[in-house]
Amino acid sequence: MLSEQKVLLVVNPISGDKDKQEILSKVTARAEEDGYVLSVFSTTGDDDLAQIRELVKNLCPSRVLVAGGDGTISMVAEALQGQDVIFGIIPAGSANGLSADFGLPVSIEESIEVAFGDNSVQIDAVKINEDISLHLSDIGLNALLVKNYENGDVRGKLGYALEMFKTLNEHENFQVRITTDQGVLETEALVVIIANAKKYGTGISINPFGDMSDGKFELVIAKKIDFIETAKFLTGNTEFNPEVMEFLSVEKAKIECVDREVYFQVDGEYKGEVKELNAEILKGFVRIAIP
Repeated sequence: MLSEQKVLLVVNPISGDKDKQEILSKVTARAEEDGYVLSVFSTTGDDDLAQIRELVKNLCPSRVLVAGGDGTISMVAEALQGQDVIFGIIPAGSANGLSADFGLPVSIEESIEVAFGDNSVQIDAVKINEDISLHLSDIGLNALLVKNYENGDVRGKLGYALEMFKTLNEHENFQVRITTDQGVLETEALVVIIANAKKYGTGISINPFGDMSDGKFELVIAKKIDFIETAKFLTGNTEFNPEVMEFLSVEKAKIECVDREVYFQVDGEYKGEVKELNAEILKGFVRIAIP
């Protein structure tokens, strides 16, 4: 079939600090080598999702590649929902947490090799209100950090580090009510993470129970900063003090911010302040190329 010879590359030109022209040149060379007809779409922030969906519908590619950060990756995955397409990731964001979870290589050459390779896995996604999350979304401290980072002048991990001090001074805990099939939890929280994956882009595991293909997601409720509990993450310990950290593994959850609206981010993209979130697992959402 002609569609089997087509590949679409979606590029976010402003994400991270990698040279997108170098990525484009090397993907073009690899596509020619493998006999693909390559189409390229550059995001602009203006109706990108609808345009990518239309491209996929018209081109019928067998493989779609994305060069961008977690937000761009999630958007393209949403455009591919229900399509029989292999999704290849070329990490080119500031943190690249999703890529870290899959153990994807950081070099352009190696990531392109994986993106065009034969190995793949079907993964779940989480629908949060009207947004799709493949990786880690949250309300509270980290979402405020994402907001401050987006408004800052320094990109990459250094930018996150510089904004952390400002964020810690600004943030206040909030009251949250979480309703799942396991019951109702009401608590004060520093952050509530809706975790389909395990790691933030720093490589630190925030959800040691995460499995992106198990038909569930985890709610990670951090109630305060505690260095002992943080050390448990780093050493792989999964026994946590419930006064500091709680985990729920669920298929669906309602999260209500009781006392005020709270900062919210999805896969590294700041979404604004919210009062209520409804999250549910979407099983087998997209097929990802892996090493």
